[in-house]
Amino acid sequence: MLRCPKCNGELWKNGSGSNGKKKYKCSECLENVYDPVVIIENSNVSVEHLDKKNGSFDWREWTDELSDIQKLHEKASFSQDVATIKIDTKYKSLIILPLADLHIGSISTNYEAFRNFTDFILKHDNVYVMLVGDLTDNFGTFKNALAVLQQIISPEKQEQFIESWLDEIAHKILVTGWDNHSSFDEKFTGKNSIKKLLSRNFVYFNGIGVANISLNGVNYKLAMTHRTRGFSSFNKTHGLKRLAREDIPDADIYVSAHVHTPAMETTGERGLIQTFIVTGSIKNDGYAKRYFSYNHYEYFPCFVISSETKHVLPFFYMEDAIKFSNGLELS
Repeated sequence: MLRCPKCNGELWKNGSGSNGKKKYKCSECLENVYDPVVIIENSNVSVEHLDKKNGSFDWREWTDELSDIQKLHEKASFSQDVATIKIDTKYKSLIILPLADLHIGSISTNYEAFRNFTDFILKHDNVYVMLVGDLTDNFGTFKNALAVLQQIISPEKQEQFIESWLDEIAHKILVTGWDNHSSFDEKFTGKNSIKKLLSRNFVYFNGIGVANISLNGVNYKLAMTHRTRGFSSFNKTHGLKRLAREDIPDADIYVSAHVHTPAMETTGERGLIQTFIVTGSIKNDGYAKRYFSYNHYEYFPCFVISSETKHVLPFFYMEDAIKFSNGLELS
């Protein structure tokens, strides 16, 4: 019970004063009271709290503190939304290969294909890579336990595998980005080991990102994200075109992954010629057949950018891009 410190009368709530403290009205002396006496009563004991602490909260003070914390958070972050990449080369063109949905650790991943395209990347000097997510399977828990049980190495070993692989191809990587599989850990711990690994060593987009690439002074704008907001069974690049129409209207190239079904399209919109690319996957499991496609596509469409005049040319097969870049006849 709250009592008036002057007359011991019972108090009633009466709003707040200009000092932010709660205000009470005494039923006996009618005085406004800011520091009531708290009395706990029963038939045998009477307890008076004469020094009850009353806190105060000033949102203006907190705003200053929160702004300082935001600055510290930004200072400590390795993630970014926009990156500028300058490339000088003797080649007339470069081949950019978006890789995603490797799902290292899964029993259903084609590890021979993984080795082959890694060797392909390392063999050709004018091939560079952008990592668009789901490098590991990383199932600690899932709505279907089969996904967890069908990992043939633990998430920890999957991370070590990717770290070793990155050490070998680091000089080939232009940009990296977020994905849904590495972020499974965030649901329980708030941490993301793959994000930490990528962001400390490469340009890392923790969401939709834009890379401005200057190739011998020829400028290309690239937008990428692991997963788009929209899907269409009739147009595999629909989500990327929605990204272009709603968020980033002026990129030259748009790249996404996640659906395990490769696609590419070049179209004219908003007075621009724009290229849209969706990656495939080297994982082929029952879950994908249930929710994505009966068919399996181990293809990663790539694109060639010219270092002489602004020109983007997509290729469904990496081998064709190499032949074109080397001036050979396509099969």
